[in-house]
Amino acid sequence: MLQTPLLSPSPTPLAHHEASTGAGQREHIAYIEYFRAFAMIMIVTGHTYALAWTHGVNEDPTLVASLRNVVPAIVNGGTALFVFISGFLYRHLFFERVPYGEFMRRKSLYVGLPYLVIATPLVFALIALGAIQVTVVKEGVPYPESYFVEYITLITTGRMVTAYWYIPCVMLIFLASPLFDRFIRLASPARWWVLAASIGLALWIHRPHDNLDPVHSFVYFANFYMFGILFCEYRQHWMPYLKSNTVLVASWLAVLAIAAVQAAVVGRIDNIERLPGDGWLPVGLDLILLQKYAAIAALTGLLARYGDVARAPLKFISRYSFGIFFMHGVVLAVLMRFPDRWTPHVGLPLVDLLLYTSVVLGISVALVLAVKKVTGRYSRYIIGS
Repeated sequence: MLQTPLLSPSPTPLAHHEASTGAGQREHIAYIEYFRAFAMIMIVTGHTYALAWTHGVNEDPTLVASLRNVVPAIVNGGTALFVFISGFLYRHLFFERVPYGEFMRRKSLYVGLPYLVIATPLVFALIALGAIQVTVVKEGVPYPESYFVEYITLITTGRMVTAYWYIPCVMLIFLASPLFDRFIRLASPARWWVLAASIGLALWIHRPHDNLDPVHSFVYFANFYMFGILFCEYRQHWMPYLKSNTVLVASWLAVLAIAAVQAAVVGRIDNIERLPGDGWLPVGLDLILLQKYAAIAALTGLLARYGDVARAPLKFISRYSFGIFFMHGVVLAVLMRFPDRWTPHVGLPLVDLLLYTSVVLGISVALVLAVKKVTGRYSRYIIGS
């Protein structure tokens, strides 16, 4: 699912698992590679702002209406960009090229296995420390505590570390590939109606509380995956417009405008979640979903035109993006447990956000490189890179 100007087809990050696993060489699209790196940076930043904001500043940007929170509003919800990339790559590299069984074998080895390798000791540590306890209640009667139940619950929800909820969700997306194959084979009008219905459904159901339900998350994010598929197919028609000055400026203004409404008017910079007891009526307008569609247009156009300016660092981050994804959650889990004196702050939220994002990203990259140095080619089975 790569696309845009031709470059040497060297596999990278998310695509590393897809582009380097056979299926013949495909057009290497530079701006999609850069996009993947940018999405990873946004994910790390979006998960780091709590660490940067809540120490010494006494402000949680998710609870305060202020234009200062425009940046957190933009970097939040970066997972949608990752899902978009996955849909793009599926259409570009796998559809009708790799049998379903082989596709799932690769995903199990290069996504599922690293998740289990990293998450399992974390789960055992949390259980041993008593940090998380799962109680099963049936007909009002609580069952005895069970380590097995706690392990299965944490692994299937990804609750043990920030961002790990995404792995059970994306594995469901991979499992649903036959459904997406049918979507690809639909006539053009029908595909757009299905996409519109999927977006409407996401706006209706919102994200699950604390991302604890992978099936619910799958339904919410499916529209971004399908849009990635369609973007792959129509990229040659769309990119001349997305790179034009008018559309590029308009798309970035749309991102800023929506983020400003989130930050200064609504006072909510993250996704709306459906809490227990909310029922199934709409609970608000999920502006961040709309913002991410504008961001896809803004980033693809910007990176297609100017991405080569930062080609080296973007290619580097893109190459190790999945490893960075796994490592940054662990790094944040450790830093969030440090005493306040060990995590000093300048006192300016945006400066602190930049500093701590750089620290988390830097440590994550160092850990990825260290694991690769020790394990060599087997690192893909451990950290996905």
